[in-house]
Amino acid sequence: MIEILTNRLMIIPCSLDLAKSLVFHRKELNKRSPIEFPYYWPSPFVKSFLPYYIECLESDEVEHDCGLWLIILYEEKKIIGDILMKGKPSKEGMVELCYHVEEKQVDETIAYEAMDAFIDWLTYQKSVKKVVMECEEQQKKSIRLFNKLGMICMKKEGSFLMWEIQKKDLD
Repeated sequence: MIEILTNRLMIIPCSLDLAKSLVFHRKELNKRSPIEFPYYWPSPFVKSFLPYYIECLESDEVEHDCGLWLIILYEEKKIIGDILMKGKPSKEGMVELCYHVEEKQVDETIAYEAMDAFIDWLTYQKSVKKVVMECEEQQKKSIRLFNKLGMICMKKEGSFLMWEIQKKDLD
């Protein structure tokens, strides 16, 4: 299993068993897991995504190569957020991500630490050349985070901003 480790975080992919437990056996999961699953997690967006994610993992179809990753505050053994990879890299090497970190539980540096480590790991993969994320123009914390990560705002559609960061050439 892949683990992305930072000073304070462990970022791991959500397994099929865990996804099913979140949907069908949440109370039992809360009792038995060594990791705390707070009441506020998963977010409504991830909750609505889980049935599709389970279906993708069960069918094992490559074209549905999406990924849900858990952000765990390592010392507290507590899930504080997630990263969603929306499909496999395109032919051009583009991957779209979205993230959620419970802001009431942690400071902004945690979101940066998680996204910086994940993007670093992701762009190390040969098939990924560019990471794209979006936010609404009133989401000031996301805008600060994207700027801090070195992302560039490439497009505005209505109130939505599209951000990207490209892989640095290692030549």
